[in-house]
Amino acid sequence: MIAYTDKSKGLRGLSCFLVEMRTPGVSVTADYDTMMGDRPCEVTFDNVRIPATNLVGSEGDGMALAQQWITEGRILRHGARSLGVAERCLELGISYSRQRQTFGAPLAARQAIQFMIADTYAELQQARLLVRDAALDLERGRDVRLKSWIAKSQATEMGFRAVDRCMQMHGGMGLTTEMPIERMWREQRSFIITEGAAEVMRASISKKVYDLYE
Repeated sequence: MIAYTDKSKGLRGLSCFLVEMRTPGVSVTADYDTMMGDRPCEVTFDNVRIPATNLVGSEGDGMALAQQWITEGRILRHGARSLGVAERCLELGISYSRQRQTFGAPLAARQAIQFMIADTYAELQQARLLVRDAALDLERGRDVRLKSWIAKSQATEMGFRAVDRCMQMHGGMGLTTEMPIERMWREQRSFIITEGAAEVMRASISKKVYDLYE
């Protein structure tokens, strides 16, 4: 939980605490079914008392820790996972297009399918470079906010395009639960929204770029 320990300091007065769900006053007041299959929830704190030993880091570190975790997640969770999804879709698309025959020829012989494979592979390589570059600077302890916004927005959208093409290549089978594609489609679509929607990432990138070119 992130809470104020000193409101007079503004954001520097926020601190981070670990709170066990069985703590008196803590309750789940709402949860939601999503198309991804998970259940995010709202947690209510009613006159909850937390011991000082539950403090994470130092007092006043709350905002910095939250930004650090979100930044890391945009690179290592949303970015890196999107690379894996695209790679898997590439494997599925290549395998299926080689096996599936239409009008006496495999789908792999169709230029439309070839272009889908080519675009997915090229975009995957581009996104991989962005994510790796951001991850490397993260490991070196550098400020990676700008690179995290770029990696998150580009990799997640690339991943969704890869899944969408893979679904298109598989035709009706791609829509069924017999294949993993429909689940990847749902999950990958959520990455474009969660932990910073694509539009928010672009707004942040634009603001930073204007500052860089002053």
